[in-house]
Amino acid sequence: MATPAALDVGSTLQDLERYLAEHHLLGAGLPREAKPAPRHGNAAAHWDWAVVRSGLLQSGRIVTVGPDGMTGMRSVVGVEARQFPIHMNAQILMPGERTECHRTMRSETRLVVEAPPEAVFVCEFEAFPMERGDVVISPMWTFHDHWNPGTTPAIWVDAYDDGHYQGAPMNEKLPNGALYQEVTRPAGYSQTTLGHARRPDGGRPFPLPPMHYRWRDTSAALRALQAEGASDACDGVYLMLASPVDNGPTLPTFAWHAQLLSPGQRTRAHRHNSTAWYHVFEGSGATVIEGERLEWSKGDLFAIPAWKWHYHDVSSTGESILFSVDDWPAMTALGHYWKEEAAA
Repeated sequence: MATPAALDVGSTLQDLERYLAEHHLLGAGLPREAKPAPRHGNAAAHWDWAVVRSGLLQSGRIVTVGPDGMTGMRSVVGVEARQFPIHMNAQILMPGERTECHRTMRSETRLVVEAPPEAVFVCEFEAFPMERGDVVISPMWTFHDHWNPGTTPAIWVDAYDDGHYQGAPMNEKLPNGALYQEVTRPAGYSQTTLGHARRPDGGRPFPLPPMHYRWRDTSAALRALQAEGASDACDGVYLMLASPVDNGPTLPTFAWHAQLLSPGQRTRAHRHNSTAWYHVFEGSGATVIEGERLEWSKGDLFAIPAWKWHYHDVSSTGESILFSVDDWPAMTALGHYWKEEAAA
C-alpha cells in the first residue's frame, strides 16, 4: 500500500486532539476538550485515510499503551461512528509494544492495513500473523492481545458490534495477574481443527474460536469469481467471509464481505435495512447515498446507514476492492431484517 504523506498534526496531546476534532475524529487516551462540529447528511460518515493515518502515527509517538501506559489501546474513531450499531475505527501498535490481554462481551475483528512481518494478534493462546489484507476475528469472550516485535508500526482497521450486544460492560483479564497470553497453540491450530476434519460435537461452541481469513485466499476467491463472470449488479464481484463453524455469516452479529469493482463500473442502486461500513482496500471511486455523492480513495472509511438507496461508481481507470461489515446477521436473528431492494 502506498504510504500517504504525513500531515501536520502538532506536537502535544492537545494539538493532536484538536487536529482529530477538526476532522471529526476522536483518539483513545486523549483529552476531550475540543468539540467537533456535527456533520449531517447520508454521506457524512466518511473519514480520509491520510488524515486517520497521520493522527495514528502522532498518537503512536506521544500516547503510550500497555499495562503502564496512558491507555490499554491506541485508536482513532469517527465522532459519528458510534451512532451506528456496528462501526469501524483504526488502531496502531508501535515497534516493541504489546497490549495487555483481556476479553469482553463484544466481538472484535481486525483487517490488517500495514505491519512488519513479526507483528501478531494473539487470540486464545494462538498467534496470528499480521499480513496486509488478512482479517482476524476475536469473537466475544475470547482472550486477545496485540504484539509488535518488529521495527515499523502495525496499523489495522477494527470492526465492532457494540450496538448489538448491549450487555454488562464485562472486561476480564488473565488470571493470576498475567499481562500477556503465552502462545501455547501451534500456528494454524484454529483453522486446522475447524476444517473438514473436526470434533463431532454438534452445536455452536461458546465462545466461538478465533478465525483467520488470509488475504491470499480472499484475493484468489475474488479472482476466481471474476474469471467466471460472477458479478452482482448491485455489488460487483462480491463474497462473504463465512464462519468455519457453520458456514454461515462471519459472526452472529455481523458479516465481513469483500468486493471487487471493475474500472468504470457503476452498480445498480439498492437498499437494505441493515448498516454497512466500508474500508477502501484498493482503488478509488464514489458511493452515492440518497443522491449525495461520497468520493473515496484508498484507505478511507465510510458508512452507509440502513435503508438508504446507494450505488458505487468506479470512475477511475483501475479496479477497486472494498472490505465491508454488515449487521444483516443480527437483524435476521432478531426478525428485523426485512429485505434487500434493488432499483428498477
